[in-house]
Amino acid sequence: MLTLPVLDELPAGYFVEESPGGVAVLHADVLEPLHDAGFGPDSDGSLAPSALSGRKPLFQIEAGGETYLLRRFSHGGLMRWTTGARFLDAGRPFRELILSDALRRVGINTPQVVAARARTNMGIGWRLEIMTRWIKDTIDLGYVLGMAHRGELAPTIASRIAFEFGDLVRRMHLHGCVHADLKPQNILVSRSALEGGEVRLWVIDLDRSFFTQALGNAERRSNLRQLYRHISRRGKEHRAHLPRTDFARFLRGYDPERTRWKEDWREISAMRPFGSSLHRFGWLLERLFSSNVDPRVSGDVIYPHAPPPAPPAS
Repeated sequence: MLTLPVLDELPAGYFVEESPGGVAVLHADVLEPLHDAGFGPDSDGSLAPSALSGRKPLFQIEAGGETYLLRRFSHGGLMRWTTGARFLDAGRPFRELILSDALRRVGINTPQVVAARARTNMGIGWRLEIMTRWIKDTIDLGYVLGMAHRGELAPTIASRIAFEFGDLVRRMHLHGCVHADLKPQNILVSRSALEGGEVRLWVIDLDRSFFTQALGNAERRSNLRQLYRHISRRGKEHRAHLPRTDFARFLRGYDPERTRWKEDWREISAMRPFGSSLHRFGWLLERLFSSNVDPRVSGDVIYPHAPPPAPPAS
């Protein structure tokens, strides 16, 4: 098998293993434990379905006294029904590994990628996977927003989390990082924050995300509009909303100088229809026929449709 060019860009500490069935990259810290657990370029070993799965299934493996989570790449929309889990680009999990490492280096929390793998799929495309350390005692932001809507979370705590979410997105954009699937479900929140402790956030699922040297207003606002599209659609489905003051807190975290939030909001709220017709059709098929339904869906609560108030004073 020919080595993929992207493998030349791997950060220090990773080793490449190839076999006729695929190629895997493993971090030196977990190389021996994962081998002992039977994980390799074309073998799963003791990998098993994880109880942590949401809408997208996860798998986990116990190795060296730690738990690691594996995500198998899957298409969204209509592509899910036409190509299944087959991909033409074998480099995607390795590019996600590289980007994840770069984010960690600039101080943005994201679980450490310990392994990435591309395996041939009966000679037709690739099956892609990525493995990360399990961040214990966390819960996804989509569920936290549902707690807030149901009155299970103190308003002051919900506001703090909204502010920190805005700050996280601000710092990602400051470093030129655009998350390709920016939504609350791809943000983990420390459980201690729900009890008034320090708010810690981690960003996950970085597939197709990228860095750009000069992130302009158009691209930045497009990423924020993507977030708004998602939370608006989900809000219509579940008749849910987050208080306007908490959306203001998000903007305050995103724009602490309060110099551009009004213009940003005008651009964000000028929504276009959700995706293309083909994507909407595929999304409908998924809703109708997919058995992989997120059991937390009733708690997937998001931001309001009404314009937010001015960010609160310090």
